[in-house]
Amino acid sequence: MLLSSSAAAAAPSSSPVRAPGVMRSILRGHRRMLAVVLPLATLSEGVELLMPIVLGLIIDQGIMAGDLRLTVLGALGLILMRIVGALLWVFTFLQTQKACMFERHRLRVGLTGAVLDPRSRRIERPAGEVLSIATSDADKASDLLDMLTWVVPSLIAILAAAVYLAAADLWLGLTMLLGIAVMVVVIRVITPTLSARYDDQQSQAAEAAATATDLVHGLRVLQGLGVQSRARATYRRRSRIALQAALVNARYSGISSGLTTLVTGSMLAAVVVLAALRTLDGALTLGVLIAVVGVARYVMGMMQGLAGAPVWWAGMSTSARRVRDLYTDLGRAVDDPELGLDVLTTQRDDRGEGRGAAQGRRGAAGGLHLPQLSVADGEIVALACADAADAEAVIDAVSGQVDGGARVGEQPITPADRLTLRSELLVEPHVVDLFDGTLRAQLATRAPAGIAQGEDDAWADQALHAAGADDLLRILPEGYDTRILDRGANLSGGQRQRIALARAVAADAPVLVLHDPTTAVDAVTEQNIAEALAAARRRTDRATLLVTRAPALLQAADRVVFVQAGEIRGEGVHADLMENEEYWEVVRR
Repeated sequence: MLLSSSAAAAAPSSSPVRAPGVMRSILRGHRRMLAVVLPLATLSEGVELLMPIVLGLIIDQGIMAGDLRLTVLGALGLILMRIVGALLWVFTFLQTQKACMFERHRLRVGLTGAVLDPRSRRIERPAGEVLSIATSDADKASDLLDMLTWVVPSLIAILAAAVYLAAADLWLGLTMLLGIAVMVVVIRVITPTLSARYDDQQSQAAEAAATATDLVHGLRVLQGLGVQSRARATYRRRSRIALQAALVNARYSGISSGLTTLVTGSMLAAVVVLAALRTLDGALTLGVLIAVVGVARYVMGMMQGLAGAPVWWAGMSTSARRVRDLYTDLGRAVDDPELGLDVLTTQRDDRGEGRGAAQGRRGAAGGLHLPQLSVADGEIVALACADAADAEAVIDAVSGQVDGGARVGEQPITPADRLTLRSELLVEPHVVDLFDGTLRAQLATRAPAGIAQGEDDAWADQALHAAGADDLLRILPEGYDTRILDRGANLSGGQRQRIALARAVAADAPVLVLHDPTTAVDAVTEQNIAEALAAARRRTDRATLLVTRAPALLQAADRVVFVQAGEIRGEGVHADLMENEEYWEVVRR
């Protein structure tokens, strides 16, 4: 076998890894903040609740009793209470919003880091869906802190109000408690339905976003095929489904709000009417009546706000579950230390500045070694595989997707260690990605900083020449300053492939692995690329592996290794191997 037998065992497990809950992670990360903010927020709500009660006492003990001193002091006390309550609210609000913004940023950066980390498990989710989860769902899940620091103090204040009303009159307290019990039952019944509806809405919205993303990325292809109208119809259909899901969710949310408002209004109306009757009977004083009405008004505002809690909770819990599931699919966890802000905001790709920084180049790495194949420094080796699966297996091994016994010099290439080899090894896959930015920025993505930040573009000229892409400077309207759209949407397939190849050459990695780098170009361009690439990489401190069946690249290689059924069936220069009928059948065009 070309690869080590341990490769299969080292492959990432496909069994799901249950990630920790996102909401639990958020709460754990802000325990100290909650320990301070929750009591202060409860105190703030308590001050608001006490104000009508104190006002009632002032009316009874001051105004009705003709005590001017007590009345003035009470008025000053109310002003002081208002100021204290406002300051407490401002402090708790700022702390809560700061925590929410931090969590939104943490989840966005963490998810993005997990998606981009080559050690994460491969996923089949559409890019639009991943984007939706990493933005919209991450933001909604972080609202837990905002909800918690408002709902908990509100519930405590409502229970305190019920205690006060019961102390003032038992029937008033019982009426309030009955209304609270009915509210709890209503919320318990409707919350699961709302969660299910919201889940469906978010899923449909994510699918619509994924469809839109795919259509934008494939716009040139769609135009070439002349099927723009069909593509528009597909997106309209998907968008209508998402809209219908949103309308259904809004309908259920409206029903929920209506039911809770009805319960709240009925209960508070009963409290006020009962208090008025008790006052007329002489059981309550005028001050107590005013206090009861003020407390009832306060409670009604709180309960109307709490009426939206089921909708709020349904959105947060669903979004948190979607974030957790994405982490699970990636084989990562929300609390992964390697995805923390302190790591991701300071970590950078080692492009070799520590070695040969003055020259902007890195020295030899010791070549690339597989169990039955070695590429020495100064050598260009082509690997021609009869079966595409063998080529993919080699790429997985040298890129560290699996532990196939590959090494760079004496350093093993494993899923756990491959990040440490970024300055030594570059594997350019067959399916390439270009990013939104200028042509110069594309080429400088992994080029050594000392080279890419030079005063002239000689380094870029050399990279384009090695990729047979010199003509791009004449075709692109602004040369190196021409903007390349995401995934090269404004380029042809051949142009995208050549820019990606030029980017790989510009990186000047000690060990470079290219997988079918010329499949989108014509034979003449391929021949030019083969000659220029060989000239650029044939240096004593550079090792290059070409996984390809392109005749021009095979001919330019110093040595060709022919693999069939996982076994090496021939080795030598291209011209000699062409006498092998099986090899000839594989590489002929």
